[in-house]
Amino acid sequence: MKTVDILNEANVAAKIAKDPKTAKMLGIAWRHDATLPRTLVAKLGPRASDEQIVHAWSKLLDDTLRTNNYGDLSADGRFDDWLTRLYINGAADYEDINGEGGDALGAWAALNKRGLLRPADQDFNKFRSIRQLQRIRNDRSYRNELDRIKDAEHVEKMKREKKDVVIVDNDRYYVVVPLNYGACYTFGNAAGYKPNFCTNSSSGLRWFNNYAPDGMIVSITDKQNQDVADGKWQFHAATNQIVNGDQENRHDRQGNDEKFSKLFPGLMTEIIQGIQSHAEEIKAGSTELTRGGYDIAKEIDAIKSKYPLSVASKVKADDPEAEPEVAPEEPAAEPAAEPQAQHAPVHAQAHDEQDGPGRYSVTHTPTNRTAIIPAHNRQDLMRKLNQRYPDYPDTDYQITKQPNEA
Repeated sequence: MKTVDILNEANVAAKIAKDPKTAKMLGIAWRHDATLPRTLVAKLGPRASDEQIVHAWSKLLDDTLRTNNYGDLSADGRFDDWLTRLYINGAADYEDINGEGGDALGAWAALNKRGLLRPADQDFNKFRSIRQLQRIRNDRSYRNELDRIKDAEHVEKMKREKKDVVIVDNDRYYVVVPLNYGACYTFGNAAGYKPNFCTNSSSGLRWFNNYAPDGMIVSITDKQNQDVADGKWQFHAATNQIVNGDQENRHDRQGNDEKFSKLFPGLMTEIIQGIQSHAEEIKAGSTELTRGGYDIAKEIDAIKSKYPLSVASKVKADDPEAEPEVAPEEPAAEPAAEPQAQHAPVHAQAHDEQDGPGRYSVTHTPTNRTAIIPAHNRQDLMRKLNQRYPDYPDTDYQITKQPNEA
């Protein structure tokens, strides 16, 4: 059978069943995917056959393509085949496909059906990833039309039903803790850039219910840059995630923490303060998500532990755009010590090599940042560190005294 005939068949199970090699590759990808619905994986059991996996995959794809924001795509064989290829090749997991892929495909199909795509965007086969296709949704020349195509009443319904707690709202930032899917959906469809977070997609209810019981989600809008991917962020400390609107380097928590700290110095501290000041409201509003509501102290500890650079970053008063301080700052030089006698005892010299006045190299091991700090002795050094960074335990520091100059 010609490839084109296979691709035109609507049901992906029928297509894959004719190709044992593809079925085997799908089975391998499935068994290594930690984002699949847990109940479905448990139902199939640890020894599911390739045939069972193929049929389960077909149903998941049909559900994804049927429930996007722009209409039912489940009958178009191009789309389930394209998504299956991405999955088998390791370019996307189920969360990528179900959380973002359906809406990205729906946007392209809606514009294509109405003859609104530019010639360069009309060839569907040129797209090699969900991210490439996602560009259609965020192209400013398409965005207004896509907004009109969406069911406006659905958006309004979500706005009416949303439950969230606003923890920061000033001239620069708008930050919320969503307490239901409606809040996530509203955040994802607000003015500006449309982030591709799975929790605000058309199938986001499933993902909200998957993530929210494990810990609070925090959604962030930079009001001054809301039209670009870096203007919309979301983090979930319970699963080590902090991502911008494009979910660049989704699994690189440390890299994204560093990027967030540089883009928004001091904001994570504001967020923690906002959580603390709205603790009772957040706890009461989350009782339907987790028994007794969120443990606020635990949530804050997780934020400090998972995003240390963002927590440590601070705005410099004289330069708002400067890079944030993410390591212990070198304080002003201390007065020079009194000159020692020329014939100091040997044991005193040995002591000064490890302690005493001088310059100390201090490395904060969780962030691998180093600073040189002058101090009278190690006790004085720790006093300075504890005064500036009261939340950091002493065991986080690796300290080496630099040799005294002759």
